[in-house]
Amino acid sequence: MSEVQLREEPPGGDAGRFLRSAFWSEVSEIADLPADEDGAPPGDLVDLVPPRGAFVVAVRGDEPLGCVGVRELADSSVEVKRLYVSGAARGLGVGRRLLTWCEDWARSRGAARLVLDTHGALTAARGLYGSAGFVEVEPYNDNPHAQLWFAKALTSGDR
Repeated sequence: MSEVQLREEPPGGDAGRFLRSAFWSEVSEIADLPADEDGAPPGDLVDLVPPRGAFVVAVRGDEPLGCVGVRELADSSVEVKRLYVSGAARGLGVGRRLLTWCEDWARSRGAARLVLDTHGALTAARGLYGSAGFVEVEPYNDNPHAQLWFAKALTSGDR
């Protein structure tokens, strides 16, 4: 895992575009979902950028392994978006490192909690969220593609 690096990049950069496209390709097989012009989820190029958002990629050398985005919400929450780990990197702890990065980013902005939504068929993702301390909550948004909503309180003693 030590050779895997996390680096903040624009979601429209080469690694971000590649990983978001791979994410959307996998998720689109589960549900009929629209993509933006680069074959990735719509909205990322606006929502996952500073100053109210960020996007990070996990790489090993030049190989993109995973990504995640975050964006601040109006209610002092930070939403986790586009968490993806490539098949070659699954089981290496990349997903956990990306979630930890999200927590650190949210805490640095004074957020009270992390939230995310997901599709029920993404069982590995749901397992990761549960093991990271997320609990299922009532819907916090009207995402028509989401089936489950999760939250994690961000307090000094939750790690």
